[in-house]
Amino acid sequence: MTDFAQATRPPHAVADDLAEGNLFVEVQVPSWPPGVTQTLVRQRDGRRALTVRAKPSGRLRVELARAGHATQVVRTVHLRLRAPGLLRLNVAWRGDDVVVAAGGQIIGSSREFSPEGIVAPEMVEETEAPLDHVGNEQARLARRRRAEVLLQQIGGEASATTGWLVALGRQVQVAADLTALAREGRHHHLAGLAEALVRLVAGDAPLLQSCAAVADAPLLVHAPVSPAPQQSPAGLIAAAFDVAAARDEHHQLAVDLDIWLRHEHPWTGGRQVPVETLLLAVASALAPARPDHEESDIDRQIRSAFAQGQPVAGFCAFASTVCGLAAAVAAKVGGGGVPPAPRL
Repeated sequence: MTDFAQATRPPHAVADDLAEGNLFVEVQVPSWPPGVTQTLVRQRDGRRALTVRAKPSGRLRVELARAGHATQVVRTVHLRLRAPGLLRLNVAWRGDDVVVAAGGQIIGSSREFSPEGIVAPEMVEETEAPLDHVGNEQARLARRRRAEVLLQQIGGEASATTGWLVALGRQVQVAADLTALAREGRHHHLAGLAEALVRLVAGDAPLLQSCAAVADAPLLVHAPVSPAPQQSPAGLIAAAFDVAAARDEHHQLAVDLDIWLRHEHPWTGGRQVPVETLLLAVASALAPARPDHEESDIDRQIRSAFAQGQPVAGFCAFASTVCGLAAAVAAKVGGGGVPPAPRL
């Protein structure tokens, strides 16, 4: 199980040969200029981290951290962007010099703290915001490859996949029943529901993703393109699980479930935590007290948040979405005993 504090800890700096290079990123711009500072991109690979934030002034703040090098910050000129849209940026560096380019022109450099100038939309390469996340197919392919490796390790593909589907059906039935009970106000069943969801979608070999890989079935959920900023633990938890089974007025972006679970979501104190790690933390916090487990501040925040209606409703909606995905996967492979998704 991933430790919540460990997941929010910044990467350790390790000496490396990252003195020269470049990085291409696609930045989704939901609104412009934003009312408050918004994090548009946060990428980490253990040796390098890139963060792109949009400022209410109409500038971008680009922060590049490299192992063995000082962190460099680039502030762009004022940008005029059409939103929602997709902004393509190229971040290039040599030593301590970092530049950010868009549309073939430099819009910011680490040498200038507050560059002057305005870039119009016509001067920056951009396109209409996509309705599908760019990494959906890659996530689906990665899921298939992981399942192939696992099946090779355990042998007996037919018996293994049949067992996975049977287990999926049982676990989804548990989740569906507990969702119904939680919606009736029996919130003491939330601990069991969280545990069932962890078994379905989290960890090294989640049931739903394994079955979807065998069936080569997509696992698409729909998320808000521009989620409203939240401050309280209750609001942050509700926002983290705010996905729907189908596109609607509020949920426009189709995103693979694995991508969403890896998405770094805001948490209290300015921290970022993957949605999967938050799910694991919820399951741990809501579980019955154990003599060998000392309640942490995170546990208390989560328990207090779930005493309110907003996170409970959002968590149950997330559970229904997961059950719906499982039903679609089972239908593709011809059954498996997975019940229909519970009604919202």
